[in-house]
Amino acid sequence: MPSLHAEPKPRPSSSLPTGPQAALSALSPALARVFDDSARTVAAQVQACLGDDADALLALLPAAARAGSPEGYTRHLVYADPMARFSAMLLVWRPGQASPVHGHRTWCAYRVLQGTLYEQHYRWDEAAQLARPSGGAMRETGAVFSVPAGLEHIHSLGHPGRADRGDGAAADVAISLHLYGVEAAQIGTGVNLLVAAG
Repeated sequence: MPSLHAEPKPRPSSSLPTGPQAALSALSPALARVFDDSARTVAAQVQACLGDDADALLALLPAAARAGSPEGYTRHLVYADPMARFSAMLLVWRPGQASPVHGHRTWCAYRVLQGTLYEQHYRWDEAAQLARPSGGAMRETGAVFSVPAGLEHIHSLGHPGRADRGDGAAADVAISLHLYGVEAAQIGTGVNLLVAAG
């Protein structure tokens, strides 16, 4: 029986021709439909799983963390799936705080647990290599939304209030639960796909 030994480091990949490949180009629209359908299914299933127990989810954050930070919105890891399938974070938003414009490297689903958030939508302009504003939506307490990986759904999420009003007290803060299809160690680099907007 041959013995197996792990290689100390991966071998370099071979260079295949780049550019559109006919077989993959034909497959792309079908795969896109699958991923879009998956995002809608995730949103419905997340909503069903989370139910109306916002108080129990909010209780995961210590009172001091619920106040947020004047430096920017804060993210708190509250669960990491032991099989590395997903991670859950609670995000705390003070008035005027927002995420950068981004697509996603993985699927994402979120639920607004407290307050109201505004989601600014963008469409990808391939020729200009920019995200262009394309409307938006208020996300009230209880709203659940899901997006697939890629540039199909580019957005920025934030607290619609003005930073010069309110004092950052708990009543002024919005809190949302976010689920990402990555393990906890990849939260910092494996979720947001930052893009320029114009």
